[in-house]
Amino acid sequence: MLKRKMVPFELWGEALVVLVYILNRCPTKKLHYLTPEEMWLGKKPSFEHFRIFGSFCYVHTLDQRRKKLDIKVEPMVLVGYNSIGGYKLYNPITKKVVVIKDVTCVKSKS
Repeated sequence: MLKRKMVPFELWGEALVVLVYILNRCPTKKLHYLTPEEMWLGKKPSFEHFRIFGSFCYVHTLDQRRKKLDIKVEPMVLVGYNSIGGYKLYNPITKKVVVIKDVTCVKSKS
């Protein structure tokens, strides 16, 4: 996942967490084709929030945090999901991971 999406190797831990997050929402033969999350919580998991790992996203910068001629969006890379909602995004400029709920992801062909 890291090589294909050209995500820095330092984020291998985030890639592993995403892998486990997805596997916990996949049905298994051992659980009679139910998901581990479904067995634990008693309800089917939602897949509406899933996005492609390593996809480019744009985050809207609030009006209070920018000046008149500053750009309104900031490009980032999706590297995970937050447990309380939102997405973990990697900012390639500052090299930091932030959690943001309001994200627009670019759909890629690959």
